[in-house]
This record gives sequence, structure tokens and C-alpha cells, in this order.
Amino acid sequence: MNRRTIAVLSIVGVLLLFSISASAQTRTGRVLGQINDENGQPMPGVTVTVASDILMGGTRTAVTGDTGAYRFAALPPGTYTVTAILAGHQPLSKEQVGVNIGGTASANFIMQAAFSEEMIVTAEVALVDTTSSSPMATYDSGFLDHLPTQRNFYDIITVSPDVSIASEDSDRVIVGGSNMQSNNWFIDGIEITAPETGTAWIYVSPDSIQEVQIMHIGAPAEYGNMLGAALNVVTKSGSNQFRGGANVYWFDDSLVDSNINFDSEYPEYHMEPFLAATATLGGPIKKDRLWFFGSYEYNRSKQTMPGANPEDTPEHYSDRMALKASWRINDSNIVDLKGSYDDWGIPSQASEYFEPSANAGEVGRDKSWGINYQSIFSDRTFMEVRYTGFKVQDDNLSQTGSTEAAYFDYSPPGGGPTTYWGGVYYPWTYDTTLDNASASITHFADDWLAGDHDFKFGVQVKKGTAKTLTQVSATGSYYYHYTYDYYGYDYEYYYKVDGLPYFYGNEQESLSAFVDDSWSVGDRLTLNLGLRYDKLKAIIPAYEILNPDGTPSGENAPGLNPVFTWNNWSPRLGFAYALGSDKKSVIRGSFGVYYDGNVGGNWNYPPPSHPGLDYYWSDSWDGPWEWYDYWYPGELNVDPDLKAPRTLQYSIGFEHGFGGNYSFGVTGLYKDTKNLVGWEIMDDGVYEELPWTDPFTGDEYTLLDPIESPTVRKGNRPGFTVDPNANEYWQEYWAVILTFERRFADFWSMRANYTYSKSTGLIPRYYHQGQNNPPYTSRDGSDPNTVLNANGQRLQGDRPHMLRVQANFQLPWNMRLNTLINLQSGRPYSRLMQVPTTGRPDVVVEPAGGKLRHDFQYLWDLGIGKQFNLGSGVALQVDLQLLNVLNDTPIDYWETLVLAEGEDFIGNWWVKPRRLQLHLGIEF
Repeated sequence: MNRRTIAVLSIVGVLLLFSISASAQTRTGRVLGQINDENGQPMPGVTVTVASDILMGGTRTAVTGDTGAYRFAALPPGTYTVTAILAGHQPLSKEQVGVNIGGTASANFIMQAAFSEEMIVTAEVALVDTTSSSPMATYDSGFLDHLPTQRNFYDIITVSPDVSIASEDSDRVIVGGSNMQSNNWFIDGIEITAPETGTAWIYVSPDSIQEVQIMHIGAPAEYGNMLGAALNVVTKSGSNQFRGGANVYWFDDSLVDSNINFDSEYPEYHMEPFLAATATLGGPIKKDRLWFFGSYEYNRSKQTMPGANPEDTPEHYSDRMALKASWRINDSNIVDLKGSYDDWGIPSQASEYFEPSANAGEVGRDKSWGINYQSIFSDRTFMEVRYTGFKVQDDNLSQTGSTEAAYFDYSPPGGGPTTYWGGVYYPWTYDTTLDNASASITHFADDWLAGDHDFKFGVQVKKGTAKTLTQVSATGSYYYHYTYDYYGYDYEYYYKVDGLPYFYGNEQESLSAFVDDSWSVGDRLTLNLGLRYDKLKAIIPAYEILNPDGTPSGENAPGLNPVFTWNNWSPRLGFAYALGSDKKSVIRGSFGVYYDGNVGGNWNYPPPSHPGLDYYWSDSWDGPWEWYDYWYPGELNVDPDLKAPRTLQYSIGFEHGFGGNYSFGVTGLYKDTKNLVGWEIMDDGVYEELPWTDPFTGDEYTLLDPIESPTVRKGNRPGFTVDPNANEYWQEYWAVILTFERRFADFWSMRANYTYSKSTGLIPRYYHQGQNNPPYTSRDGSDPNTVLNANGQRLQGDRPHMLRVQANFQLPWNMRLNTLINLQSGRPYSRLMQVPTTGRPDVVVEPAGGKLRHDFQYLWDLGIGKQFNLGSGVALQVDLQLLNVLNDTPIDYWETLVLAEGEDFIGNWWVKPRRLQLHLGIEF
């Protein structure tokens, strides 16, 4: 065993001794290159320097090894100048070498003997990464700064290839066909994926973003616990110069051109003043040693969709601040500190079906923190250690402060959707936390085991908690009514339900380890190999049992530790082969096994010792009430052999760089997903067959009316249902993705992508309008009839056609034009009916897809602005941004999918109409 082999194995051994906790996702990139002489022979001993003002200390230096290769790891996203120097040869440099999050920038040189006078030769920088098997989508600050958007960071993500927003104005995204709970979110290396929801909790001011990365095709082993994508945001840092700015974005109802004409007393969309104001400042506390960067965002808006009274709309608000500090201890060691705080309120929209007192509004306080330590052992070896976390307090209470009982009517006079009044049905308060830490080492081993190897080893550990306090209403009682049609006769039923407050939630622990190897085999072929291990543990703590007034009773409900443990091995295989004499084209391919994270909302209900519900009936809202039943959901029941949701992902692609500033790519993607977690119905019920006819179509069905109800538990399959072919939860997704890029040159740039895809399956929440938000306390899917017609339908995030174009043009007189085009299919939805079996479940009678799809969306945003240079590096910017130029306003969400005979779907959310947004900013 040679010395280099011993060194690499020693590094692995040292790394595995770390016992610190969490997630180690990349927030930096790298530059690598090959230096040859005029005859194509490798040149060792060349001194290579990388320089940028975003790099603390300004420069780093490496020396080529025996194969002529060099590598710089852990470079912050940005642009660099790379210079190669060897005595007796011409110095060479490449400028504007762009480094992206997790990306590899190439800077290759051919050294020539020196002439009588030294010269600097500037060479073209390759646009196509010919070493990566992962076609990542990355957007830097230069691209993002002037993009006409609604001033939120998830708008940026939804312009990416193969990304479907869950619904208009939502922060939930469907990436690569996978569910909204199946992504992994990071800000500056801080994992912000909530343990119970699987979605992002911490937001970031758009003006503080340095770069955004969306990685899901061929993601390396460093990325785990996701079936969708790793969504990385890196914010700006300080520098040796003071830089900052302030921006104000504003519009009000006078600048909105609503033409929806909904059949209502309030037919149009309304927006009270929208105001987003941001400020950023960064610079040196001590040059080249200590930098800082801070940001603040003030956001206020009041939007009302058609059908609701604008006077009933509460204000959405956010006060968001963040601070980052970077300390360069010496040339080899850097510490980064990050913290954020957000005080926010996102009330539910006003609705003609909800009295304001019955409408809930979420208000919360979010905190996040992180410390990151980097140590550069040499130009070959780099170590990173990180601890991060976040804490959220979220209350979902009446937006008027009502403490009344909740009332709702399933059969309101005249028909239509359910109406709500009184207080809030099931108010709750919610706390969630996540603590992570990680350690990783990267090592570049050149000329070892048949090529050059870029290794990365890592360990990740984390602990998350989620705890909810809830009850049936503020008073502990709610009331409801429905009319039951029995052979042409209407029977009126009024009910009162009493229940005690209770806690439910979960804790999670995980331990992960990974190894990635980017193996250069010759000068054209790169093999990207990886293996990941995740041990995920699910726990139910012993929560307090509460008195009717919500005070602790002095007793605890029994916990369960563990509920289950997953041990997942995830191999990743990928290749990239450079084509052509100039190596500007690449063929890529990958195969990977990906497991979903442990999303607690999938399995943590019902909690142990649920207090149950008492049911009373009467012939009027006022009583008197007669007790008739007690309902108890049972104890927590999870399949002891529950498996982690798993995707097998395959991709093949081609990308070609041409004309110096252009690239074109095509990628084929296929994903096969199994073992999703939802309700499983055991085969121990007793049923009576009940014939039933769909009054809309005349189709006849045989339903199962339970005489003895079955046992239900959380599992990986629907279990016993009316459809004998619905024997598993599954997803199948394929896509063809075309990309085009023109980097900024000659005053303009463009990025475009088109995705043609198909997404089908049977997912646990198969009849909702969102693609598989976790069930939490819902029992949707626990009745054997509900799966009727659902197996194999188009999934809710399915958009067969998605075309996105973003372009920036620099115009004369310091003016610019920015545009964003998004042409996409509408989402599918299913039609449901309530059937007359016990429990009156909602049943899919017409599956999603086909004619049940929202209208195609033709969305075009346009911005034009002018910069005024005020001197001394200060510039004033004025923009007019026309959002939804074509005023295309299709319905994007229905009030309900459950229809009675003679009813039709009623919209409650539209694509927002044309509006003119004004921007005024100053930067220095």
C-alpha cells in the first residue's frame, strides 16, 4: 500500500470519528483544470492561482501534480480569474470563470515557451461542465436581481426546468414529479426542511441571495432524504468594500387590471397596497480578516380573490432580518456565522363561505442559526464542520380572535360548498425545531488508481421535533348539519361534538454517512460514483394529558421509542463523456436510489391516549342534545415493517456548447417510486355490498358498507379496498427536458427550458388538489370506497407542457429590459361525491386528467428600468414591472372537489391578473 493510499484511508478514518450532528449540503463550488504543453503532455509543477474579491484573502494557490491536474475546492459562488505560471513559459489566465453551488468550473491551459516579452493570454471559458453527470439548474445574483417576480425566493425556483408549482402563489413545489413533501431545502447550509411537513419553514430576502441551485437529476450521495430535489440558496457575504442598497416595490388596486368577472357580489381580484422594502449592507470589520453582511425585509400585502369581501381580508406581513459574519483566522482556516429572525403572519384568504371569525390565520416567529468551520489542509485536502438549526413557533387561530364554538353546514340552504361561522374548527399551536451538524472532507488524489479522484467523505446527524396542541374549537365543542337524501326524502341531521385538547407530534433522529468520488478516467471520461447510508429513527414522546381548560393533568400519555427505524443504502452511479476535439459537448447519464426523508406528518396520528370525541344529535342548532356515540381513533398504529418511500431514478442526456456563448441540452428522465406512506386498511372488516349510481354519468358501482369497521394503520399500501388492483402506493414519472442558454454578451442573455412529462400513480392523498401534503390528523384514504377510480390517475402536479424563458437585455442610456415567460399546462383534478355508506366518505367518481384539468396558463412578466449613476459608486434604479402582461387569469383552485347532483365546480383561487409593480432602488 503506497503512501497516498494510506493518506486517503487515514482521512476516512479521522472523519468517521466525528460524532457531531446533521446535514452537510454544499454551499460552495470548485475549479479544476488540466495543464499540458504544446505537445499535449501533462505539465507538473505549474503554479495556479485563483483570485476574486469574494474570496477572503483575495487568492488561493495550487500546484499541478504528475498528471498536470489541479483543483480548488470550497470556493464561494461567483466569478474568478485563474492564472497559470511556470518559469520559462508564458503566463496564462482565464477571466470570468463562473463557479456555482456544487458545480465544477473548468479552466484548462496549454503552456507555451516564453518569447522575448511576457504576455498574458486570455482564453475562452467553457460554458458546459463536461465532468458532471448532474445537469443542475443554477441562478446567480446577476440573473436574479432584476427578474420581474412577486418578491419571494420560491418564485425563482419555479422558473427552473422540470419544476411544477403546487398551486398559484404557493411556496410548495413538485420537482421531477415527486410530492411537495419530498424536497430538501437549504439556506447557507442550514437545512430548513421541517421534520413533520417536509417543506421549507425559513425564508430569505430576495435581495440577499447570491445564488440558487436546484439539483434533482443525478444528485450525488451527499444529497439524501429526498425523492424530489435539493434546493440550495446561498446568500451574499461581505467583502473588503462596503456595499449595500435599499429597494422598494409597490403597487395597489389602482394598478391592477382585473377582468375575472366571477359570478358573485365581489367579482374581481383586489389588492390593497403591496409593499416590499429591503435593505442590505456588507463590508469589512477588518480587511481580509473579518467581514459582515446583513439584510432586512419589510413585507405587507392584502389580496382578496373574487367572491370575498375585500373588507374581510386581513394583512399578510413579515419582518425578516439576517446577519452573516465571516472570520479568516489565518490563510487556512475560516469561520462563518449566520443567524436570522422572522416575525410573520399569513392569514387564510377571505371567503364567502367563511365568516371572518371562523377563518384561521397563521402567525409565527422563526429563528435560524449556523456556524461553519473550513480548514484548508493543502491544495489537495479540505475539511468542513458545521452546526446549524432552526426553531419555529406557529399559531393557527381565529384571525378576529374569536373564542366561540365552531359551526359549519355541509348542506347549506340552496346547496353549494360547506359554510363556516362561529370560531375556528380545530385551532392549533405548533412548535418545531431541527438541529443539525456535519463534517466532511474532500481530497484530490491525482494519478491514483487509474486516474484522478476527487473524493468527498461526510457524516451527518440531526434531531428534529414537532409538537402541536389542538382541540375541536376554542370551547371544546363544534356543531354541524347535513341533509341526507334517502330515496327522494330529505332528512335533516344536527350534531354537536365535544372533545378535550391534546398534544400530538413526533421526534426524529438520523445518522448519515456518504462518500462521493469524481473519477477522471483519461481526459474525456468522468465517473461520478457515490454511496450513502441513512439511519432514520421515529419517536413518539410521552406528551402531557390535558384538562378541559388546557392545563396539564399531571399525567402523561405513553410514548413509543422507536416507532420504526429505517436503514437505507443509496448507491449513485453517473458518467460524463466529453465529445469533440474542443471538448465542448458532453454525454451524461446516471442511476440512483433515493429515499424520502422521515416526514412525521405521514405517520404520527392518532397519538397515544387520544381523548376521543362525544357525539350528540338534535333536530335543530339549539338542541336539546342527546348523546348517541363516542368516537375514538385508536392508538398509534404503524406497520412494524414500514419501509421508506424509494425512487429509482434513471437519466441520459446530451449538452453542447457552441458559438462561445451558447449551449443546448436534452435530458431524458425516468423515476419509479414505491412504498409511499399512507393509510392501510386491514382485511378484517365485515361489509355489505351496496349498489350505487353516479347521478352525473349514470355509471353503476358496487360499494362496501361496513357492518364491522376494519382496522386501519399507517403503511405502504392501501390495503383492502373496492379496487383489487390498488395493491400499492406508487408513482411513475418520465420527462424529456430541453435547455438553452446564452450567457451575457453583447448586451443580452437568455435561459430557456421546455419540459414534456407525464406523472401518474396512486398516492396516499389521491383525491386532494395538492400533490400529497402529509395527512397529519386527516383520515382521508382510510375508507375502502375512496380509492374508487383513483389508481393510475394523473397526479395533481402533472403539467405535461412547461416552457420557461428568461431574458435580460442591456439597452442604450443605461436602460435594461427583463422578461420572464411561463407557458404551462394547468394541473389535473378529480371529481368526488359523497356516497351513502356508513361514514358518508368522499369517493373519486371521475379520475384526474383528461377533461378534468385546469386551463393552460399563458404567463408573461416584463420589466423595464433605467439606472442613474450618481457618482462615487452610487446608482439609482427605477423600474416598471408589468406582471401577467396578457392578463391570463384561469382558475387554479376549486372551493371543493365534492359535488352533489346538479352542482358544478366553484373557483376560489385564480392566477393573479395584470398589475403594474413599481420599483425604486439605490445601491453602492
